[in-house]
Amino acid sequence: MLARRKYATNPCQDKWGDEKVWTQLLDRVMCYAVVSVTSVDAKLGGFQVRMVCRWAFRTSNAYKETEISYRGVPGLRIPGLQVTAQESRIWKDLSQTTDDTITWNGTSIFLLDGYKPYHLQDFPFDRHIISLKHVDFVWRIEKDDDDFFDSMQIVWLTVESKSILPEWNAGESDIMAIQSVIETLDDQTTEVCSKFVIDLRIERAHKFYVRQIFFITCLITVASCTPLAMPLEDMGDRLSVYGGGLLTLVAFKYGVMDHLPSVPYPTFTDSFLMWQIITIVLSTFESLFLWRLSKQYPVTVDWVENGTFFGVAAGWSLVFMIVACCKPRYRTSWDSVKEQEGKDDPSQPLEILPDGFSHGNWTA
Repeated sequence: MLARRKYATNPCQDKWGDEKVWTQLLDRVMCYAVVSVTSVDAKLGGFQVRMVCRWAFRTSNAYKETEISYRGVPGLRIPGLQVTAQESRIWKDLSQTTDDTITWNGTSIFLLDGYKPYHLQDFPFDRHIISLKHVDFVWRIEKDDDDFFDSMQIVWLTVESKSILPEWNAGESDIMAIQSVIETLDDQTTEVCSKFVIDLRIERAHKFYVRQIFFITCLITVASCTPLAMPLEDMGDRLSVYGGGLLTLVAFKYGVMDHLPSVPYPTFTDSFLMWQIITIVLSTFESLFLWRLSKQYPVTVDWVENGTFFGVAAGWSLVFMIVACCKPRYRTSWDSVKEQEGKDDPSQPLEILPDGFSHGNWTA
C-alpha cells in the first residue's frame, strides 16, 4: 500500500493518462480511490459504500507567492445516491513545488447510500453489482455544499474495491468514462474526463453456509435413512427414526431461518433442504411398501433396501461435494449479472423526456 501512495511523485501509466500530461498541463487531477462496501441489506434492498479518495494535481505558481487564490475542495455528485462528505481537503506538497507550479495533494472521505434490487436465486452463491452511475468529480466551495462551481478534470483514475463485511467478497471494479475529451501534448494523446461509471462487484462468502447448513443437513438426511439397513421386522422402530429425522431436519431449517433470505421465490438453499425432506419421506413410503412384500420376497426386499440406503448415502455425498467444490467455481457469470443489472436500472432514456431536461441518465 505504501508503494501506491507514491503515485504523486511517479504517476502510474494506464489508460487514464500519463505522467507528461499531469506534469505539463495544469489542473489535471490524479485520483486513487479505495471503495469499501460497508453495508449490504438484501432484504430491504439497501447498501452503503465508503469511498476514500487521494488527490494529486498541479497549478500555476502565480507571482511566486506562498498562497494562491482559493480553489475549493473536491466533491462527488452521484444522481440517485445520497452522498455524505465526511472529510474533504487539499494541501500543498512543498517538496515538489517549483517556481512555476505548485503541487497539491488531498484526501476525501465519502459515504454513499443507495438502493438496488437483489436477486437471490443462487443464494449463497449469488453475485451482485453495485453500480455507481454518473460519478461526477467536482470542485465545491465547502464540502457540505449541494452545488459546485467547476468540474474536475481527471487524467488518471484507479479504483480499488474492498469489503469490510465478512459475508461478502469484493471483486475488481469496472470503470467507464462518460464523454471523455482527448487532449494532445507533443503528439501524444490522453483522455481527460470528469464523469465515470464505476461498477463494484461483490459475491457472497459461501463457506459458512457450506459448513453450517449443507454439511449438517446432509448428515441428518443420511442418518435419517439408516432404517433402510435395519431388519424388516422392526417396522415400529424404523418409522420412529424416520419421523425423528424428518422433524429434526424441519426444525433445523426453521432454526437457521435468520441466516436465509426472506424472498417469495425459492433459492438454491431452499431447494436443497426441500429435496432432503422429500428424500426422507420417500424412504418412509418405500419401507412401508416393501414391508408388505417382505413375507413373499424377503431376500429380494432386503437387498433392495440395502441398495437404496447406499444409493441415498452415496448420492447425497456426491451432491455435497458438488456444492462444496464445483458450485463456487461456476457461479453466474459477471456478464449475466451485468445484463440483469441493466434490466433493473430505473433510468429513463433521453428520448422519452420532454424538452427542458439536461439529460436522461438519472436514477430514481
